Amino acid sequence: MELSRRQLGILFGAAATAPLLTARPAFAAPTLLPPGQTWQQMWAPTARGDGMRAWESIEDDRADSHTSAAPHIFPEGDNFRFNMHTVDRDTSTDRQRHEVTGNRTPTGHLQWKQGELWRVTYSMFIPATLKATTSFTHIFQTKMPGSGTAPITVTSLRRVDGRQTIEHKVFEPNILVGRADLTPLHDKWIDIDYELKIGDGSSGAVRWVLSSGGTTVVDATRTGVDTFLGDRVRPKWGIYRSLGDTSGSLQNCHLLLTNLKSYKAVPGGGGDTTRYEAENATISQGVVESNHAGHSGTGFVNGDNVAGSYTEWTVTGNAGPATLRVRYANGTTVNRAAAIAVNGAAVVANQSFNGTGAWTTWATTTLPITLNAGANTVRITANTANGNPNLDYIEVQQ
Repeated sequence: MELSRRQLGILFGAAATAPLLTARPAFAAPTLLPPGQTWQQMWAPTARGDGMRAWESIEDDRADSHTSAAPHIFPEGDNFRFNMHTVDRDTSTDRQRHEVTGNRTPTGHLQWKQGELWRVTYSMFIPATLKATTSFTHIFQTKMPGSGTAPITVTSLRRVDGRQTIEHKVFEPNILVGRADLTPLHDKWIDIDYELKIGDGSSGAVRWVLSSGGTTVVDATRTGVDTFLGDRVRPKWGIYRSLGDTSGSLQNCHLLLTNLKSYKAVPGGGGDTTRYEAENATISQGVVESNHAGHSGTGFVNGDNVAGSYTEWTVTGNAGPATLRVRYANGTTVNRAAAIAVNGAAVVANQSFNGTGAWTTWATTTLPITLNAGANTVRITANTANGNPNLDYIEVQQ
């Protein structure tokens, strides 16, 4: 069926074509994942393939306030699009709401339960017309299902001291997790990596990572918080905003989402671990040495003190998520940050490799990656003139 001009997002002469997502998210390594657990991917819908079947429920103009513009939420190419008009009204007429809820799979919808750790990653495009407001403008929430229940956590566009910000909070008792200026993030794709430990009282935790263009803008964690309300938790995306704004920021606008994934923390690695020694990798601007004790194999890679030097491994895997461990030593007090890429795509743009106290003291950093079936490349490239830390090996668990 051919989409109407309204469905294509023609709002007061605005261009209908969705912007291109030119780069995949550079998601950071998780910090809430306990030892002995790994992320199991549970949900990865596509707008083009799954369409609106991706969601457990859809709240699209539930008051029928603007039926001539329906649908307000729909797949547009590879993106899910949410259109909001100034005339739209929710069942509570002091606000507007077009949202989707939950994670639906071919066998049902996912159940986020008390005591569990969940993670969602997604890319989001916020146009300059979707502005921060003096009252609430939520674009992501976690909630307990059921009408009239308060949010558990919220990502909001809020004006703070007159400036536009994007923030994430534990809704009650209004605990700020992290905040960033919104204006530099308008009209571009940004990436979210979000972890939620579902716990009652003070046993919950939240991590919110926001990246733009491969650079981490916010990486904030709150522990000892209440993230449970008495039933299962489910995520919500969309535009839910108050009409009580006093800054004149309410306009016709839209929001785009793509590359959505949901993971659950599960025991063990779910498979085998394979070690790949650095001395057997491809080395650019560096040498193999063995003069510092404690290394594995026959040696380690000492990269040249220059930005752009790298070590690259070829690893074999199955298509899907995996865990990467990097063993290294840094005998200086200076962070030797590096970019980590898998198959040429950034995983972490600026991974910290802080000092370990001595060149004979080895440490391990762990992060989630996604592999193709068969051969894959893993490259660690120095970001600074100090070069990489000494690299002993990587391990891939899948």
